[in-house]
Amino acid sequence: MLTLRRDDQKMIDQAWSEQTGLPLLQLMEQAATAVCRFFIDRVLLDERSRTSILVLAGKGQNGGDAYAAARLLTAENFPVTVVDVFPDSELPAEARMNREAWLRLGHEIRTDLPFENPDSALLNVLASPISYHCPIYVIDGIFGTGYRADRPLPDRVLAWTRQLIHWRQAGTRVVAIDLPSGVDADTAQIAPGAVQADATVTMVRPKTGISATPGRFAAGDILVDRIGIPDFLVENLLADRKPPVQIDPAMIRQLRISRHPNSHKGTFGRVLVLGGSAGLPGAAALAAEAASRAGAGLVYLGTGESVAPQVLAAVADALLTALPENEPDRLPDLLSNLVAGKQVVAIGPGAGKASWLNQALAMVLEKSPQLIIDADGLNSLARDLELYQTTLLSRRLRGLEPAILTPHPGEFARLAPDLDWSDRQLAAAQLAARLDSIVLLKGASTVITHPDGRIWINPTGNAGLAKGGSGDVLCGLIAGLCAQGLGAFEAAAAGAYLHGLAADLAADLASGGTGSRSLLPGDVLRAFGRAFAVAGWET
Repeated sequence: MLTLRRDDQKMIDQAWSEQTGLPLLQLMEQAATAVCRFFIDRVLLDERSRTSILVLAGKGQNGGDAYAAARLLTAENFPVTVVDVFPDSELPAEARMNREAWLRLGHEIRTDLPFENPDSALLNVLASPISYHCPIYVIDGIFGTGYRADRPLPDRVLAWTRQLIHWRQAGTRVVAIDLPSGVDADTAQIAPGAVQADATVTMVRPKTGISATPGRFAAGDILVDRIGIPDFLVENLLADRKPPVQIDPAMIRQLRISRHPNSHKGTFGRVLVLGGSAGLPGAAALAAEAASRAGAGLVYLGTGESVAPQVLAAVADALLTALPENEPDRLPDLLSNLVAGKQVVAIGPGAGKASWLNQALAMVLEKSPQLIIDADGLNSLARDLELYQTTLLSRRLRGLEPAILTPHPGEFARLAPDLDWSDRQLAAAQLAARLDSIVLLKGASTVITHPDGRIWINPTGNAGLAKGGSGDVLCGLIAGLCAQGLGAFEAAAAGAYLHGLAADLAADLASGGTGSRSLLPGDVLRAFGRAFAVAGWET
């Protein structure tokens, strides 16, 4: 699903108005209707008169949505109180008209600030010049897509967000319009004191700022309402802009790899995993097992001779080759034979500073049709980036797929210390273009970027993946998908999604899972089958 940045949203609104001949005021009414529908769907008819709603209206179009929503909610018998957070500010035309409509219907608009009393919510009353009772819902219509997180929130807003903390502790639920105030629509950065919403009603498409991290954690449940703007208009307008895309189940189903009953091990490709070293033999074993469980037909494993017995004991179905650690002259021929005939090579899991690593990295960069560079492979790359960059940049000229780089934030910083990755999407895209490679920047809301400008954001996964070994499993999974015929970018994106989905299924306590705290990489591996089934691949 496409996500929208602030300029994308403005362009769509304007194009809709020009194409339909309808004023932007009509679009504001449709956005307010979406907010009103949220409450109608959740509150029974006979409970509405007891469900108090406080609306915080800002000085932009988001404030106009808030005034219009207040008017519609009152018509549905909800008791609504409206606060103008910026009473001295000039409103845009559409927002001003909705503010006037609210007043003309005989309602009042309050402008007083909350009294900062930490115990007020617990007492269910807020002391202020006019007494506010603790509302059941608060609608956040202070800032919309126009907010930039590099600007501090005004004191008037901070006074309200502090009060919202206490009210939420007492049971109040916060519903944001489009995205929580204080979240940057483009970068997903969160300003200090930003609103924490329980739900966000977002218009047309999710905003990038609540699809990516950390903004997604301020949004609560996200509900998307198209507000009457047709898909073809959005897709045509954004075709050349390449906004970030949030991966969804339909996209993953389309990437399904068929497995015909009349198949054999040669049908599903050959993977070579190069990794493992003293103290880190398990990483290579995890990657190799993940490639097998992903469906690869044959998995080969090259590891240092000193740890080969340990690795073989951990993953007996891999075809293992022990790499000499003190005889560099033997390596070129041995590596050349290993790489030959393999559809994909994954290099780096647990390799440490193995003596064979640099020679192997140089060879696979030159020869491997598809290549995943992970963990210590990335560290080796970063130490001699100028040496390897030319080879990375020339891969596609030689008919090879771009390499897939899978850094976590620390590895990313070593690869590109000059890039500001406070905007993770932009930083990953910049590195992808610089190295003509696919960059999978790991973490919550993993970002997958292509050198042609495509940016995909992964929504699956949980904090249980924040453990050693999780990245090795992901590396092997991507390799296994490449071996079965997926292109590099598609394999990276599907791998991130399925890896996170397997972690979610393995952690699901309601289904007998471990919970995220106790989740281990092996649990994720064993959940691959369920993840493939849920994703629609086991048909």
